[in-house]
Amino acid sequence: MFCIRADANPQIGTGHIMRCLSLADALREQGKEITFVTAGPYFQPLIQSRGYLCTVQGTSFDRMEEELPVFLPILEQNRPELVILDSYFVTPKYMETVKHIAPLLYIDDLNMFDYPVDIVVNYNIYGPETTYPQNKTYFLGPRYASLRKEFQGLERRIIKERVEDVLISTGGTDQYHVALRCAEYLQTYPPNENIVFHFVLGAMNQDVAELEQIAEKCSFIKLHRQVTDMSSLMLRCDAAISAAGSTLYELCACGLPTVTYILADNQIPGARAFQKLGLMPYAGDIRYDSNFIISVFSRLQCLMSDWETRCKTSDSMQELVDGNGAKRLGMGIAHFLNE
Repeated sequence: MFCIRADANPQIGTGHIMRCLSLADALREQGKEITFVTAGPYFQPLIQSRGYLCTVQGTSFDRMEEELPVFLPILEQNRPELVILDSYFVTPKYMETVKHIAPLLYIDDLNMFDYPVDIVVNYNIYGPETTYPQNKTYFLGPRYASLRKEFQGLERRIIKERVEDVLISTGGTDQYHVALRCAEYLQTYPPNENIVFHFVLGAMNQDVAELEQIAEKCSFIKLHRQVTDMSSLMLRCDAAISAAGSTLYELCACGLPTVTYILADNQIPGARAFQKLGLMPYAGDIRYDSNFIISVFSRLQCLMSDWETRCKTSDSMQELVDGNGAKRLGMGIAHFLNE
């Protein structure tokens, strides 16, 4: 049995849980039993709906050492074959304590310190360039990006000369109201061409009522909630706007030309790396740029008007991410445990 320790809530968003669910699905296909442990109850219903046991500790997600008296008895009782940890609030003491009970895998984005674990996974585009100590097993780069099964085996995208559908993805919580601000901009400056904007609203979006009011007035704005087939929606669209989180790797698998932006510090390296490689234009950091919305739509317009660039970047995106990262990572984990 594998134990996954991760959280999602309005403060930290949904990315940690979502990528762990993708990895859990791949591991389950390989015959592993998976159980989740979370600090709070926010995503317990979703985890359970995917067929996994989820234990809610009732602890503080950002003070992880304090949860050890609760978490350790869970581990002692279940004696997992591997603990998978995905949190920015870990400490060396926390990791060392958990590792005394079971082998430990950490999903990393930030390279905060020399992690006292057995396996480190950093599937970000900058992962292979990250300097780590050579004393453990590493799985680095987008070839290990943990995506859902729907993103596997996708055919190469054929880029249309004219953009007709645009995806706008703002994350699970959208704490900076990006979707609402984009919708208000489009309401004020409606597109000159016949373009439909598809807004994907996360489970914790607080602006749904206002967005619905705008969508009723603007036929070119479509809202999507509780999307169960994200790859189909991405494949339907011709361009996208997205925060620089895990969604970028799904967009790559679909070959969808994208304008990206930052809403958290951990997204900075990824946004910069994607832009440096010429894969995604970067529209800025919403937290500090007062002209953010203008910048986003200006870069989107440039992308939409350049068919050759969209063709080139789409091919490069699908070369970078083939959608099989979770399966590949699961096989790597199995090899490590069998050594």
